[in-house]
Formats: sequence, C-alpha cells, structure tokens
Amino acid sequence: MKDRKSSMVCPCCGQARAVEGEVCAGCGARRVGEPLAAPEAQLPCLGAAFTAIGCALVIAFAFIAVWLFSNDMKVARTLLVWMIGDGLELTRDLLHADPHLPYYRIFSYDAYRLAFYLSFGAIPLSLVGIWLARRALRLVRQDAARFGGRRIARASLALSMLLLVAFSAAAISSIPRAIENGRAKRIAATRTVFYQLDYALRKYRREFGTYPSDPSDLQRVCNEPLPQVDYWENTIRYYPGSLIASKDSPLGFSDYELRSPGPDGIFGTADDIVMRDGMIVTATAETDLPTSLLAPEKPVK
Repeated sequence: MKDRKSSMVCPCCGQARAVEGEVCAGCGARRVGEPLAAPEAQLPCLGAAFTAIGCALVIAFAFIAVWLFSNDMKVARTLLVWMIGDGLELTRDLLHADPHLPYYRIFSYDAYRLAFYLSFGAIPLSLVGIWLARRALRLVRQDAARFGGRRIARASLALSMLLLVAFSAAAISSIPRAIENGRAKRIAATRTVFYQLDYALRKYRREFGTYPSDPSDLQRVCNEPLPQVDYWENTIRYYPGSLIASKDSPLGFSDYELRSPGPDGIFGTADDIVMRDGMIVTATAETDLPTSLLAPEKPVK
C-alpha cells in the first residue's frame, strides 16, 4: 500500500488542508471525493535539455541569417544562383542586376569578418549554452527518472563548445588586424590635416610668391581657422626651407615640411608622420633634418 500525503492544496482557495478532512478550514469547501492518485508512469522532464539546445541553435541560426542577408544579401543571392542556375525568372533577374554573382568566392571571408563582429555577443551566449547543457546533464545524473534528454544535452554541449571555439578564434585572430586598421585610420586622419594645410600653403604661395615663415600667416588667405594638431592632439610643426632672395623683395621660402610626432608624441622618432612639399615621405630622425630647416644657409660671398 502506497503512503499517502497528509495534506493537499485546496482547489478552491489554494491553502493547505488535511487530506482526510471533509471541510477546508480556509474557505469551507467540502470534499466530494477521494484525491486523484499519482500516475503510474511519469514522463521525464525535458525542459532543461531543450533550453540548452535552444540557446545553441539561436546563436547558430542568428549567425547564418546575418551571414546570408547582410551585405545587400550578396551571399544569399549567390547561393541561390549556384543552386538553381538561370532556370527561374528570379535568378535571371538577379544575374541581370549583378552578372558577377557566379564568380563571388569570398564566403569564408564574409563569415570570418562577421564572426569577429558578432563574437562580443556570441561568446557570452555560448558560455551560457555550455552552462545550461552541463546543468541538464547534471539533473539527468541526479534523477534519471524525473529528468531526461541526455542525448540532447550532450549535443547542445558539443554545439555550444564548437561555437565558443569558433567565435573565440575569430575574435583573437582579428585583434592584430583591428589594431592595425585603427592605427591606419588615425594616421589617415592626420594625413587629412596635412593635405588641408598643404592646400592653404600652396594658395599662400600663389598669392605671395613664397611659403609663409610662420603657419599663423595662413590666416591671410583662409577665412576659417586651420587645424594645427594631429589625431593625437599633438601640435604639427611647420618648417619653411630653401631660402630665396631678391633685390626688390624680402626673403622667401621655396619649400616646406610638416611634421607630426605620431602616436608616441615625440618628434624625431620612427613613427613621425612627415609631409614635404605636398608629399608624404618616410619619417627621419630629428637630427637628419635638412640643414636649411635647422638654420638658414649663409650666402656665399
């Protein structure tokens, strides 16, 4: 004879009441029959296992969807043309709009780049999926009669670990490239300032026949203030050079140099950014500057 519980929940008010009692003390409801017996066979709970596999599948399907439909749906359109060819009006329209679709071959690069961008969210979610899968397996081991889904939990654990490794590898391997791209963008921003100054310097020379002796003189030909600092907020130095002289005019300059100290903020180091007469050149040490930039040459007698 199976042991019965001594109390039950009243279906009317939700309070605990004695199983053998005829009337609920909380609401006064009367018992009309014996409590239902527990089922002979109880199915195991699969919620923990399905939660774990669902987390892993959401990450995988989200990545595939973004991979297919981003970048103007280029990957999806190309795969559709590859699988169907030009037998449908839809694919013929796609080929008419972009005849190069059959020659698109950089799917792996698109996936690699996308994995790097999504890794910041996919890696934490993969860790959550691993935790959910391990929890489901632990519940199965502790009470196999109540919890099931061992194979599902194992599959979700393997998929979550695979996603974690893939996204982590994409993120780690992309760090040097991201650092280099950031450095290139900062250098490009500084070069843009150089070209703005070069435009003003050439305009000054066209009007006055010489480059200015001081960058503040550029305000004579420019209505707006010109930038004087690089991306790192370091002051850009201006060096006029190659003195030219005339009987009827003051001394002038026929060339110039603009120099930024670069990321380290120190002039004369290898990362200096240098422009000479409108051309970006390799940085040289401060001691290697032309003598005309360090001190004017003495006229020959």
